[in-house]
Amino acid sequence: MTINQIIEENRQLQLQYAKAISTISRLENKTAVLQKKLEALQKENEKLKDENKKLQKQNNILMRAIEIAIEIKDYNNQKGFLKKVLEKLRETGELTR
Repeated sequence: MTINQIIEENRQLQLQYAKAISTISRLENKTAVLQKKLEALQKENEKLKDENKKLQKQNNILMRAIEIAIEIKDYNNQKGFLKKVLEKLRETGELTR
């Protein structure tokens, strides 16, 4: 192998190395972006879980209120009871007796 061939091979190896470094850098940047997106999605997921829990609790309260209202014989009393339950849910999101 001549000196010129060695120099040319060295240049090509340097180009390959530079391309490899560039690729690694791009992949690290993409990884960082994806990590941020993942963290945002995890945060949103937790928020949605909390919202779902709250809605399930309200649903349980409403179902129990309906069961109680069915036991009330007078229509006006039923209506008044359910109205109070709904007002309380709107105020606090939960029912207290």
